[in-house]
Amino acid sequence: MKCPLCGYEFTEPDKNQCSGCGKLHSCNMQRCPNCGYEIVPETKLIKKLRGMFKWK
Repeated sequence: MKCPLCGYEFTEPDKNQCSGCGKLHSCNMQRCPNCGYEIVPETKLIKKLRGMFKWK
């Protein structure tokens, strides 16, 4: 996965901290371990389309 904010590439997102947006702690947001930017996880449809068209 590549962070859209800082460009850092990582395989395992930081799931230890939550920014406290008001939702429960199981919001499934992924956090960049380098800059702390929270990324919405990709849906299954987007993953399939990336595989079909080989998008990066």
